[in-house]
Parts: sequence; C-alpha cells; structure tokens
Amino acid sequence: MPPRFHPARRGITPVVGTALLLAILVVVVAVFGGLLLGFELPNEPAPQYRYQTDYVADGAGNTDSRPYVNITLSGGQIEPGDDFYIVDSDGHEVRWDTVWTTSGPLTAGDYAHIDGFGSDGALNPACEGEIYRMIHRPGDGQSATLFEVEIPSPAVGPAASHC
Repeated sequence: MPPRFHPARRGITPVVGTALLLAILVVVVAVFGGLLLGFELPNEPAPQYRYQTDYVADGAGNTDSRPYVNITLSGGQIEPGDDFYIVDSDGHEVRWDTVWTTSGPLTAGDYAHIDGFGSDGALNPACEGEIYRMIHRPGDGQSATLFEVEIPSPAVGPAASHC
C-alpha cells in the first residue's frame, strides 16, 4: 500500500519559500528605492571631545580683575582652521585662535580665555547670562555649534564693576 498523503507536512515548504522570497523582494526594493531617491549613506561620525569650563566671578588673576571664563578641552581633538569662531549671545565674534592657547590642533589641556577685553574685546564681557559658542562655518552657508557655554552667576567684588 502506498504511503498516505500528509497535507500538513507538504504545505510548510511553499509557505517558507514564499516568506523568504518576500523578504528578499523587500530588501531589494529598499536598496533600489534609496538609490533612486538619493538617500546617502551617513558621513563620517562627528568628532568626539569633552570640555570643562571654569568661571572666575571675582576676576582673580585677570587684568583689572575682570570676570572671565576658561574653556579647557579635556578629551578628544579639534582640528580648527580659519572657519572656527567664538561668538557671543549678540552675534559678535572673534576667530578661535585669538582666545585659544595654541594655534594648532586643539588637544586635551588646551584652553580658551574669554573676558571680553583685549584680544577678544569684540565679545561681550563674561557676565551672568552671557553665552559663548564655538562655531564652525565650513562654507556654503553651513554652520555647526561645537559647544556652548553660559555664564552661570553674577560677577562679585571688583569684577562686578565690569558687568
């Protein structure tokens, strides 16, 4: 006697085959659709760095006891060029190399000294509520903020007369 027909066992192969075929079709459509619509693969990852700020509200050790902020790169590296700026909350700006302690790549330990006087005199004084940003403008109207520092408290002592 011949073996009996088992419909439950025979139906599994067409279902698996159809599911695999649909999965492959979806992947192919997604790839070609992305190419046709102009989707681009992600660019290189953004540089990773860390920084810390030290606000000196009494201006100790600064010219005329002016309040100031030091921004110290504590990790990573920034490769600045002519298109990096420090910008205050009113939009005044200075090139990065007027306030940083180095003219080459910024590495851990390099810092910027900002007080709104001298080489960074175009910037607002380092007083409560003032915001400084390091901006990269590579051209073509593009702009990216690398970091932002806000002065957290009012100047004290003789430094308060500069705010």
